[in-house]
Amino acid sequence: RLVVIVCSSYGVGQAPIGARKFRDVCDAILERRNEITKECDNKFLAGVSFALLGLGDSHYTTFFQNPTTIHEALTAAGATRIGELGKADASGTGDDEQSKVIERWIAAIWNDLEKFIATERPPSNDVMEKAREGTWELCLELFPEWRPSVITKYSSLLFSLCVVLVAILAHQFLTR
Repeated sequence: RLVVIVCSSYGVGQAPIGARKFRDVCDAILERRNEITKECDNKFLAGVSFALLGLGDSHYTTFFQNPTTIHEALTAAGATRIGELGKADASGTGDDEQSKVIERWIAAIWNDLEKFIATERPPSNDVMEKAREGTWELCLELFPEWRPSVITKYSSLLFSLCVVLVAILAHQFLTR
């Protein structure tokens, strides 16, 4: 029900390598934003809350593009941000130096998270199941290789059958 995200931009506003598929999901959500907005029921992340700290360097024209895309996508899909959107700039100086911004964000977010946990009722299992299903459906559409294959589903059964067949063949070979 609650996700804390710390992310950066890479290259020309892209996600770092380890977060590219997550960014692909966010891009797909934004491409479908009108469909999601028209159908309130389609806000599959309603009930999910998130805190977000973005890292970047304002010397690049794509500064904060990845964290911005993530924020826009999650809110478009119905998620709610908790606390301030952290914006830590590697080129910041003085009080805006990146490490100082990160420290202030961490100090503030603890209070926001504590208040959230103390006052917000957890979403129902149905709401969380809707978030899980909506996310999974979108992921399977974007990444068909994630779809479990029949072989994967039944791999333990197939392995057991192979072991039995090898045992039968070995018994027949050894008893001749």
